[in-house]
Amino acid sequence: MKRFAHILMLSAVLALVACAGPGPRKPVSESDLPDATGEEAVTGHDAAADPWEGFNRRMYAFNDVLDRTMLRPVAKGYATVTPRLVRLGVSNFFGNLQQPVSALNLVLQGHPGQAGTALGRFLMNATLGLGGLLDPATEAGIPLRQRDFGQTFAQWGWNESRYLVLPVFGPGTVRDTFGKGVNSNISPISWLARREGAEVSILYGVDARASVLPYESFMRDASDPYLLVRDAYLQRRRCQVMDCSEEMPDYLLPDYEFEVPDFDTLRR
Repeated sequence: MKRFAHILMLSAVLALVACAGPGPRKPVSESDLPDATGEEAVTGHDAAADPWEGFNRRMYAFNDVLDRTMLRPVAKGYATVTPRLVRLGVSNFFGNLQQPVSALNLVLQGHPGQAGTALGRFLMNATLGLGGLLDPATEAGIPLRQRDFGQTFAQWGWNESRYLVLPVFGPGTVRDTFGKGVNSNISPISWLARREGAEVSILYGVDARASVLPYESFMRDASDPYLLVRDAYLQRRRCQVMDCSEEMPDYLLPDYEFEVPDFDTLRR
């Protein structure tokens, strides 16, 4: 039961890590950050995509309390006691494990060449990079490709989807919720968690939460943090679906997809 509680706590990481992402990150400057008041971020398009705002606000408040009372303190402790090089290795490892999923989605989206690049990156880091702890693929100039099933569903015609905040699992859309479910069933991270234990998923989530600790300041002065998170998430997803990654500001970095380990593991 104690381990189940850890998994439940971990999954709430997504309540605050819409800007988190595996792998190296560029420094964020003041000019890169969105308007903290949240007023200029609100668009008619985003408001129309949120017909369940009352429910979503309640779930956002629940996740925010969970984050402030449990997740953030754990992430701060992890960031404090763990050397930076170790944390970088952990992020590289989990980021590399996402590459086979990205490759599959690139094939499904009609980009076999880019899929081959993603697989090549995965194999190079897995072999020359000590299982993915190091990132020689980046040094070799192999680009990082990140694709998920939410994007694939959008490419297949599910273009618009309602915004949905789930308790514990955080912000998303109906389309992306289905996409995360598929991802969790086939991801190497889920497979590793089933084989090695739920501690894999716990480390994955704690590392994801710790990665966005430096970016919390831009939320502090927001007049409506819910709207700021909602609009940033929806704008980011639209940009990913349209493949405008070159135009994305650094604060809209890709997020971790939470892996749900096989609950049979928890009974061992």
